[in-house]
Amino acid sequence: MNISKHIGWETHLKPFLYKRLPDGTGWTAVLGTLCALVFLLMVVTGIVLAFYYVPSPDKAWQSVRYISNEVPAGQLLRGLHHWGAGTMVLLVFVHQMVTYFHGAYVHPRQGTWITGACLFLVTLGLGFTGYLLPWDMKAYWATVVGANIPSQYPLVGNAITHFILGGDGMSGFTLTRFHSIHTLLLPALLLLFLAVHIYLIRLHNLSDPRERVGGEPLPPPAEGSAPYRFFPEHMHRTAIAFGILFCALLALSITAPAPLEDKAGTFIADYLPRPEWYYMWIFQLLTYFTGIWEAVGSLVIPVGGALLMLCVPFMSESRMKGLTNRPVSMSIGLTFIICVVYLTGQAYSEAAPYNKVVLTPPGAMSEEVRQGLRVYVERECSYCHNIQGQGGHRTGPDMSNMRAKGRSADYLAAYIKDPKSKMSSSSMPAYALRPEELKALAAFLLAVDPSRGAPVPMRTEDVRTSIPDTLTNPPATR
Repeated sequence: MNISKHIGWETHLKPFLYKRLPDGTGWTAVLGTLCALVFLLMVVTGIVLAFYYVPSPDKAWQSVRYISNEVPAGQLLRGLHHWGAGTMVLLVFVHQMVTYFHGAYVHPRQGTWITGACLFLVTLGLGFTGYLLPWDMKAYWATVVGANIPSQYPLVGNAITHFILGGDGMSGFTLTRFHSIHTLLLPALLLLFLAVHIYLIRLHNLSDPRERVGGEPLPPPAEGSAPYRFFPEHMHRTAIAFGILFCALLALSITAPAPLEDKAGTFIADYLPRPEWYYMWIFQLLTYFTGIWEAVGSLVIPVGGALLMLCVPFMSESRMKGLTNRPVSMSIGLTFIICVVYLTGQAYSEAAPYNKVVLTPPGAMSEEVRQGLRVYVERECSYCHNIQGQGGHRTGPDMSNMRAKGRSADYLAAYIKDPKSKMSSSSMPAYALRPEELKALAAFLLAVDPSRGAPVPMRTEDVRTSIPDTLTNPPATR
């Protein structure tokens, strides 16, 4: 029996393995193969972790702790999965940017670029749905913040947030929904896009680094020159690169085990949630858009950026390739990278513990505004709300937006007293404050107006010690 005929060796496998790649192909070409190998690592470690994981709010955190402490090599597996997730996001991003800078998306490789961009978006989706599964404090609050971003969209925002969470708030439905999306839907989408991506690469081959203009005729390989083929030359390079990468992931998993914070729902007074590092830039971006501009940071820039990325091959008629032949594209790409790095750095630098500092109105405050500030601090309003990005969990709107949104003192007082009387979909609890407290709090919120000057930071401890509570304890009179 001729096995090679039954498995299609001569007609399919051999041409696939021994396909000649363009001469001069550099080491950056291994990035795509590394992405696939890291995804395979994520699948293998994810399957083993799934043997022990229980996707329910009362068991998820305990099962993750059991994996870390009791399962043989469980901490190592979690570490490989955790660090592998961030590595995969980074690799896909770098691969996408290298392709962009080289202009390797021009005709006939537009479809290759689009499927690569879809792979990047799916990878980000895997990261977002994956870090909820441990059901610890970071997972819980980072997901709440992320899921509430669409609530700022006009008309459909609340419906989108409701769909993401599977209800009016975080619950077991959210966890099971994210688990299903993370383990079933998104991996299936990634495999689909990956199959199409590889097919298009095999169809059009890798972009030839010798090309100055896409599709230009090139001289044939010099007779007797050593070929660069997918196998063994390219796979040899990939094996070296992946070996180094895998050793680095092993070292990280051993020296810096995957974190597991306190169980979701644990009360930690100064806890400040932050997403994974690859979402920190957009987390920071949202702090720069307040009032009527909120939708710009939460909708226009992220969605518009994704659409622009998909449309890159069709936005320029130029077929120039290479790093030195495309100064405009180079400038745009470098500006984007600098912005992402800067925003990420700013997000980490401003990650001060919650409940330490509150932003106050610029200039002298009236006594009513001062009392409103004290009520704001005493009632822990910054546990859910921010003022220009500083505060707690960001589950509610930024408080510096009130005047820009056209809110009046009466509206704010009525909303705080009974939120559902003003917005039926609100998840904010009602606060039993006295009329004078409501009036003072509304005055403070309207005074925190960026258009009147930059808010001034003040330590919450100083608020409690320097502003006496005259609403609850009025000063004695003679």
